[in-house]
Amino acid sequence: MQIRNTTKMAFQAAMAISIAEVINWYFQMERGYWIILTAMALTTQTWGESIKRSIERVSMTILGGLCGTGLYFLLPANDTLILVLLLTFVFFTVYILPINHLLGVFTLTGFVVFLFALLSDWTLFLLRERILDTVLGALIAIFVGCIFLPVRTNIIDIFIGYLEKMNAALTLTFTSQQQSSPVISNQNLYADFQTIRKQAIAIRYEVLFHRLSRQEFNSLLMHMAFSTQYVAGLTEAYRWLACYLTSEDKVHLETAVKTTQHNLAVLIKHLKRQKHPTMLPVINLTDLLTKAISTDAQRFASLEGGVAANLRNFRTVSHSRTL
Repeated sequence: MQIRNTTKMAFQAAMAISIAEVINWYFQMERGYWIILTAMALTTQTWGESIKRSIERVSMTILGGLCGTGLYFLLPANDTLILVLLLTFVFFTVYILPINHLLGVFTLTGFVVFLFALLSDWTLFLLRERILDTVLGALIAIFVGCIFLPVRTNIIDIFIGYLEKMNAALTLTFTSQQQSSPVISNQNLYADFQTIRKQAIAIRYEVLFHRLSRQEFNSLLMHMAFSTQYVAGLTEAYRWLACYLTSEDKVHLETAVKTTQHNLAVLIKHLKRQKHPTMLPVINLTDLLTKAISTDAQRFASLEGGVAANLRNFRTVSHSRTL
């Protein structure tokens, strides 16, 4: 029976907390809870995301601690002023943390500085202890995430699934009679690609454990962006050009579709480490778009912004690169 990722993360958090508690007990640390909280917070995601957030947390703890400490020593010792700064850091931490983890950790560290300043005192020793405890907690989280029920992103499957979806979008567009289907496909393609891009930073940390090198991953991500733009433009162009196409134009367009599907199939086989033929150059359809736009420029000008942008981008990419 396969263990769910959420269950794995729960076990990882428990393991990380246990290790942090043992270290805290053995060395009799005064503020060992900083280690515990850091280790717990950084084990509730994939291993790549854990590394990414660990680097962010450590770097922003150092920067936020230095800035907060400098501000504390520069300002006059006034409880009211400290309380105002404390509430300010609380506000920005709650507001920013869900949006930008990096800046959120920075303001969170500033909050810790002025919280201790308000309760007792803040010293350079506390700053050093805060930084070291955060580093130790991050190392525990990375260690646990790597060896104990690791949750890693299957990079190969993500890209293969996305390429298959692009191929399905082309098939749906050029075989279905429903005019709305290409729009739905394009929206899904762009949404899926944006999801992959958002995960890309975390995924890069996991590439070491997969068959793709970092250079191959970055190159593949760049080609995915081009492929998405080309396929979306091709389906959008077909919807707009349908009433202008001659029999010869339809044959030309069909060749472009088959070429694109061939290249997508080659990419899929390449990712699966299977034997595959060489890729074919992209069919240039700029002449079809140019002719249609010159025939009915008013209709093109009246298109919605997203549709017109897709067509303009398609004119650019259809003769600039090889899919």
